[in-house]
Amino acid sequence: MMGAHTRTSRAVRSGSRCVRIFVSALALVLTPTPAQADEGLEGRWSATPLRSIWNIGDWGPACGPRPSGGDEPSASVVVSSRGGELHFEGFGRPYSTRECWEQYPGLGPTSHSNGARSWRTVCKTPPGDSRQATVVTTITATDDRIAFDETGQYQFVIRGQNCTASVRRTRTFTRVPAEATPPSASSAPPPVQQPRCARVGLPERLEVRPKRKLMRPGETFTFRATVVDASGCPVKVAPVFRALERSAHVVVERGGRVRVAEDAPESEVRLRASVGDRWVDVLVEIASKERYEALLEKGEFDAQGESADAAVTRIASSSLGARSSVALDDTTPRRTRVVAIIGALSLASGLIGLWLVRRARKRAQRRAPVATAPLPEPKVESKPREGLPRVCPTCREEYPPGTRFCASDGNRLVDLVPATTFGPQGGICPVCEQGYDPGVATCPRDGEPLVPAAVFAQGRRRKRGVRKICPLCGVQFAPDSQFCGNCGAALVPVN
Repeated sequence: MMGAHTRTSRAVRSGSRCVRIFVSALALVLTPTPAQADEGLEGRWSATPLRSIWNIGDWGPACGPRPSGGDEPSASVVVSSRGGELHFEGFGRPYSTRECWEQYPGLGPTSHSNGARSWRTVCKTPPGDSRQATVVTTITATDDRIAFDETGQYQFVIRGQNCTASVRRTRTFTRVPAEATPPSASSAPPPVQQPRCARVGLPERLEVRPKRKLMRPGETFTFRATVVDASGCPVKVAPVFRALERSAHVVVERGGRVRVAEDAPESEVRLRASVGDRWVDVLVEIASKERYEALLEKGEFDAQGESADAAVTRIASSSLGARSSVALDDTTPRRTRVVAIIGALSLASGLIGLWLVRRARKRAQRRAPVATAPLPEPKVESKPREGLPRVCPTCREEYPPGTRFCASDGNRLVDLVPATTFGPQGGICPVCEQGYDPGVATCPRDGEPLVPAAVFAQGRRRKRGVRKICPLCGVQFAPDSQFCGNCGAALVPVN
């Protein structure tokens, strides 16, 4: 009896030991292990352009501009593997499989999973954010191909109107063969890449947002100004803000901060942000509460009363020193050479014309009697002389004596002195239609290349039958006039 009891106890203990071994093995199988680094994907890859396909759902006027864009050019990237995640260098910013490509404000990762050469990340905005967004990024890889796929859903409500949109972004990576890498570079370790903005260059671009700001009496707002170099890196240069018109109800403080008084009437105040001798203008529109809501309904401003565009200008590096210059926007070397050649030919033709005039004058003096005194050299004065007609140095249009500005392009007139000739004509800005003297290639206000006066006159669409008036001095002009001949201000149609 005792032996039977002993055999039964041994069987129970053996069964318990088997159960413990089975449970331990099951726990090892079910316990997730971190993915190991896949070194087979490391190396240089060629990325195709990133394509973004938008699908717009409900989008009323209060939602503002429709979302678009997001495409990226092709690139050559270096892929490394750390902690089971892939890291990409070469897009202009670091990127890994633990994050979403979209950089929407407030968007952050909420879940992430990875497996055998596959990664999935879900990013969302906070629950309390009025602009809800959900982005899902999926990356799969084989030995010679990496596929990137990202979908985004955006939804928010503005003044009772639903604003919904979705986007899908795709791109493919192809491994660069080892034969394409020079032997010296393949044997050496990859160079350590320095941060893109480790060394900041000279100021190249000034940007102020927004270009137009809608404000109510008693509000305060600060414009966002950015100065970057040629690589897009921020430069520690703060632009100076000032109001172009004096207003007792608007105070402009340092850093672009604007305060509107409680009793401010409806008006417009133009501000200028300048860096050196380059500047951009932004507009503050003061409106009552009723008119404020009506302007928001038109869709020209977002819910904060800001326009979607920005005021941008290029900065010539020499403009920050003692020498002034004019910077051409995005000019290629070939275009620069063409402009230089045209300028040189125009200057040469002007010098030849001046030499011929002086030669003819000397011949006339030799043929004239000895008692006749030679004519004095003509001088161009800043103030108009009585009795002399005036001429525009841009379009060569003549005006009666006493006129100060050209009615076609707004350039300042000069005296038309007898027995003189002019060199090349000036140019006209196609944006603001302001005329400039010969030798100026770009509009200092808009940064646009000037066009010849004759070409601009052929392309201008003139309004017939509506007279124009100067908003400053009140003088009326013909329908085809653009600027006031007395003060140079831009004309407006007569109501």
